[in-house]
Amino acid sequence: MRKETIKSLKAEVKKLKKLAYYDELTGLMNRRGFKETAEKFLRQIAREREGKRKKVILSFFSVVLIDLDHFKKINDIYGHDAGDVALKHISKIILGRVRDIDIVGRWGGEEIVLGLVGANENDAVLVADSIRERLAKTVLVFHRKKINFTFSAGIACFTESTSLEGIIAQADKALYQAKHSGRNRVIKYSDITRA
Repeated sequence: MRKETIKSLKAEVKKLKKLAYYDELTGLMNRRGFKETAEKFLRQIAREREGKRKKVILSFFSVVLIDLDHFKKINDIYGHDAGDVALKHISKIILGRVRDIDIVGRWGGEEIVLGLVGANENDAVLVADSIRERLAKTVLVFHRKKINFTFSAGIACFTESTSLEGIIAQADKALYQAKHSGRNRVIKYSDITRA
């Protein structure tokens, strides 16, 4: 094969991988990309906890499930283009707060999921709250109209007995509680199981 053909094929593979694992609108991972990457971290943590490694590098993995508050209202009042701009806006804020090792994905619609590598629930609360507070202080300008919005979030941490689906289900329960407790707040799964 000619060098140009190989180079072209490599570029095409890279493009296809991006389409397969990233959300076109926000630039965040899509559900598939997030799940596959998170599963790799969870397998590594499980191996380290089983003692197969002499030095433990990763011991925690927390999931933050974020849902924009009253997102339908933004779409209804300002149009779907405004909703798209809002999703890009929050994605930029999130990416400015997380570390390179953390993973962020668009879970669906207006839901965004964070995988915080090495973070326990309390660490995850600090990250989520700092993002929430920053978003609440910003004003999105869309066609000369000011839009303020907030989010609610649920947090869960990986344990030996949970799978990725289990952690996300726990974060979703905590998110549900955050929504029904007044919105614009972050709630840990462990707090609702103690109640």
